[in-house]
Formats: sequence, structure tokens, C-alpha cells
Amino acid sequence: MSNPKVSVIVPVYSVERYIRQCVESLWAQDYGNLELIFVDDGSPDRSVDILMEILEAHPEMRERSLVIRQENSGLPKARMAGLRVATGDFVIHVDSDDWVEPDYLSQMVRKAVEEDADIVYCDFFKEYEGKSPSIDRERDFSPSDGPSAVKALNNGVIRAYMWNKLVRRELYNLDEMIVPIRGYHEDIVFQTQIMYPASKCVHLGKPLYHYRRRRSGSLTRVSLIKSRHHSAENMLHLYDSLPKDRGPVSACGIYILLRAGWYCCITLWFKKLAAYPDAVDTLARMDYIRGCRVPVAKQVYTKFCCALIKLFS
Repeated sequence: MSNPKVSVIVPVYSVERYIRQCVESLWAQDYGNLELIFVDDGSPDRSVDILMEILEAHPEMRERSLVIRQENSGLPKARMAGLRVATGDFVIHVDSDDWVEPDYLSQMVRKAVEEDADIVYCDFFKEYEGKSPSIDRERDFSPSDGPSAVKALNNGVIRAYMWNKLVRRELYNLDEMIVPIRGYHEDIVFQTQIMYPASKCVHLGKPLYHYRRRRSGSLTRVSLIKSRHHSAENMLHLYDSLPKDRGPVSACGIYILLRAGWYCCITLWFKKLAAYPDAVDTLARMDYIRGCRVPVAKQVYTKFCCALIKLFS
């Protein structure tokens, strides 16, 4: 494919201050073979009204755009709603409070075609209100196969953001995909499953996405304890739902468990961890891993807590 179609999925919720910049940046793309899928997740403000006003003013782009409406169900289900109607050869996700460079899609597609890659991930700008943006460089862990990439993802070598990864659509097995139960760190749950079956993942060393940080009311402002609980729930759910002898868990299961276990233990959420006896047993018996995203000192504490949970269960 020299000119593959790209489906861009944009969940919309409470972004009336930002959605115009997001939409206009997508319509300014220098890559033409795309479809824009906007998912209204029951937004309570004027976000969707603004979106529709822009669509009406640009009928040439309206033909390439689809708006899906649903009751508020959270980010994971909004992404799934978009995925179910996507028809592109590749899929990419954009957050509706962010924006992208004009060559965001053309650069990613060119890299995918040149490298015959299933996944391309790029660098990005971090945007803070009132400050100059900074460039965040992804570590170049490419080319890599799926099992290696998913291990790097869960060990913090590759970030799990959905919006800086162009993904071949066939990697999304929607009939069997485990959907995150919470909106925080939902990207890790999705990306763990998507990356594993990939034949080739490559890095594009160019910043093409503008990631808006510290917006009032966004997930980056959620309390630390709540965010750790949501993350732990998602990872425990993923680990518990997938087979242990094959697939992503066989490649990165201990890294998934370590983050979930540490988040539960540091917040004293032992009741939640105890509900997953297989996870507790694995963590209580684990050998320490150096060079891991969860440092050895945290592993020691997590292992100790899991041993006590086993003892008193």
C-alpha cells in the first residue's frame, strides 16, 4: 500500500475551550486519505455544538467525518465505539484537547510504508499553559517485534500513549479485546494487547503531536491515590483476563503485576490485591528484577506485602 487509508478517532468530552484547535489541526493535514471519527461521550458542555458548527462551515471535510453519540461511558468505551466503525488500513487516536502538526499523518504513514511496519511511534511536544513547549523524545527501541515491544512498553522503555502511535487496524481484535474498566492508564491495557501480535514496531524521531498538560479537570489532575487505584484495577483486570502461557502475559506479565502490586501496596489497598490470589502468589515468590520500571526497593516492599496477604488469607 502506497497510500493507505487512516482512521483518526477523537473522543470528545468537556473540551469546548480546545476542540476547535484540535479539529482545525486535523483538517490541515497534508495527507488526504483519511477519515475522522468523533465520538461524543455524552459531553455536558458545548464541545459537540462547536464541532458541528465547524463541520457545517466546511462541507468538504464533513464528507470525511463521522460523529458518533453515546451516553457518557468513559474514555475506553469511547475509543472502542470509534474502533468499531473505523474502516482505515491504519488507526490513530487523538485527544480532543490536543493538536497535531500538519504532517502528523503523512510522516507516520510514510515511515510505516517504507519500513513495512505494523506500528510507528513518534516524538511529541509537551504543552504547558503560559510556558514554552518542550520536546519529549521517545527512546529508540526499533525495529522490534511484538513480544519485545510489549515488554519494553510495560517496563517504561516505550510510552503507552495512544496518540503517538499509528497502528495497523488488523491488530485490533475487537471481538476478544480486554477493555479497560477505568479511564486512567487505559492506554497500557490497550497497547499491551495491540503491540504483542505486531511483526514490526518502529520509532519515528520527529515531534508531531502537541500534548496539552495540566488542563484543569483533565485526568492529569486526578488525585495520586485515585489514579493509582484506577491503574491497578486496569492492570489486574488485564492480567487476570488473559491466558498466562501465551500472548502478552507470557512476555510481560511480571511487569504488569509489579506496577499493579506496587500501586496497591503503597496505597494500602490490600483488599483489592487479595481478590487476585494468583497475582499475589506470583509477586510473593518473584525474583527481584534489576533495571525494571519498579525499582528493587519497591519490589521488596511489594513482595513483603504479598507474603503477608498470603499468610493472613
